[in-house]
Amino acid sequence: MIIFGAATLGEVTLAACWRRGIPVECFVDDRVTGPINGVEVIRTQDLKARYPQASFYLTSPNIEDMIKPLEGMGYKDWHSFGEVVNPHDITKDDFSDAEYTVEHVKYLARTALHHHDNYLHPERLTVQSVDLIVTEKCTMKCADCSNLMQYYEAPENADLNETLKMIGDFLALMDEAYEFRVIGGEPFVNKEVHLIVERLTAEEKVKRVSIFTNGTIVPREHQFAALTHEKVRFFITDYDELSRNLTPLLAELDRWGIAYVSEKANGWTECASLEKHNRTVAENEALWTACCAKNLATLADGRLYRCPFAANAFKLGAVPDYTGDYLTVDTASREDVGTFLRGKTYIETCDHCNGRSYGDQVITPAVQVKKPLPYKKYVLKQVH
Repeated sequence: MIIFGAATLGEVTLAACWRRGIPVECFVDDRVTGPINGVEVIRTQDLKARYPQASFYLTSPNIEDMIKPLEGMGYKDWHSFGEVVNPHDITKDDFSDAEYTVEHVKYLARTALHHHDNYLHPERLTVQSVDLIVTEKCTMKCADCSNLMQYYEAPENADLNETLKMIGDFLALMDEAYEFRVIGGEPFVNKEVHLIVERLTAEEKVKRVSIFTNGTIVPREHQFAALTHEKVRFFITDYDELSRNLTPLLAELDRWGIAYVSEKANGWTECASLEKHNRTVAENEALWTACCAKNLATLADGRLYRCPFAANAFKLGAVPDYTGDYLTVDTASREDVGTFLRGKTYIETCDHCNGRSYGDQVITPAVQVKKPLPYKKYVLKQVH
């Protein structure tokens, strides 16, 4: 038995196996180094030579990204880690990340298992995560922002009524949109963001609402009142002195009883340039396969995109009008959305991106620039 994925949920799975008396031979993971609790971690490329036959527990919410390489190597005996892990039984002794609470790891496990269940029922039209861009404005100007905020010369907030309509149009086509990730820019620059969150939490098809913030703005009292919902969770990136209001923000979240995770900025890669690479189809497909953002659908300006890079590249006019790279949600059909979310092997905008692979070299995060960065503009039929 091998555990695919050696991060937190992999550790939890190992602990569950030990409690059940199931021997684990090793982990397989291309990012994490071992050993972990005395168990070896090997690379995917070494699997077949070491273990011609094996069974696997899969621990990633993106279960298809584990199944495809395994089946490509001839392995068929894979199982969801939910066969041995009950989120309710997870304890602090089951994982090593000191920044994670038991409640958050239980949240991660429940989320992953929900996605596994959806994968096993392809008749449902579901999406794991939807990035909702509520503003182009940000309180920081990071040279390497992967969401391309550093290029906006006249950033704007999303229109409230148009955003609410877009959410409704999209959800009418879906059986479920598990998580909405409210992003910018800095979401709280948009003073109406709490009204957008209220719309999302009221929707039965939405199970989680995650707000990604940089710790520079503390919401006002009436906004907090709208954010105190069991579906809401803050994900705060700690940029040290740049996150100037992190301490009072955490104090307010504690006061209101709102769940959050605060982590230091890390893992940034050089994926924010806007340039045409003229790759072959096979090269763009390989870039897509390795991309950590390919499972993040994005809503912006009435359109559904496959990632926030593509959405902002279109909003900026930095790519040609690749009509196959987006859907207009108020005219799209359910079949259109299903094909768009499940049938792509790459998008044309990939050729303007450096890629976002887990193995890319890490760079210094949050290097600030004083003015918007230049880029090539294309003439589009419609930018907004």
